[in-house]
Amino acid sequence: MAIAEFIKSPLTEVVCGVEFSAPEFSAVHFGLYWQRIREQFPVPPQDLPPIVDIDLLPTLPKLCRVWFESADKRQLIQLQANRFHYNWRRQSEAEKYPHFEDIYPKFEQEWQIFQNWWIELTGLPLQPVHYELTYLNQLDKNFGWNNPGDTSKIFTFAGKEWNGFLKKPRLYSSALEFILPNNLGILTVSLNSRLRIEDNSFLMFFELTSRSVDTSYNFTDWFHAAHEYTVKAFLDLIQEEIKHEWGFQWLA
Repeated sequence: MAIAEFIKSPLTEVVCGVEFSAPEFSAVHFGLYWQRIREQFPVPPQDLPPIVDIDLLPTLPKLCRVWFESADKRQLIQLQANRFHYNWRRQSEAEKYPHFEDIYPKFEQEWQIFQNWWIELTGLPLQPVHYELTYLNQLDKNFGWNNPGDTSKIFTFAGKEWNGFLKKPRLYSSALEFILPNNLGILTVSLNSRLRIEDNSFLMFFELTSRSVDTSYNFTDWFHAAHEYTVKAFLDLIQEEIKHEWGFQWLA
């Protein structure tokens, strides 16, 4: 597959994740795992609210989520008792974003390290349940988005032009779901505008998340197929004029 590239890209974060089953996982394992990866992720771990599927909430024990960050903040591992996520995070607008072909091998390496550590510790293999791939984009005035009234200028599925009685909304949110081909799973697309406290301006968060039905697909094949579909979906959801403004091109 040819590589899609933007000279100016709103991409701020890529997350590769695995939901797994490990009933033996407990709070003590967070500290033990950090000892294994501390050289690459030296920032003291942070506790955050867990990622929980609402329909599973009544059946799960109390969860916590811990962040392990690299020194430059660009790499992040999010770990909880049933999830392992590897994030690449952009740290400045001037930073050139890496392609999936650069991010995925690092995720696969860290996931393998985690699995090996768990087997050495418990003698039990982890049981993957779902795979996930998320692309998070942030749009502001540098990308042609100043307020919710600009949404239809950027996205092909946001057709309303706010020039009537209601003028324009203060905030904007929407969500779409698409079925991935070949029983790969579901792609969820969401738009959510939020206030940026630092300068009292609004941002639009544009997120695309692919989630597998199960783990019957080969691990690597699923992530590459989900990536390819996500790229094509992103391009289909963005107006042609905006692609041109962002410097879209195909690399051989």
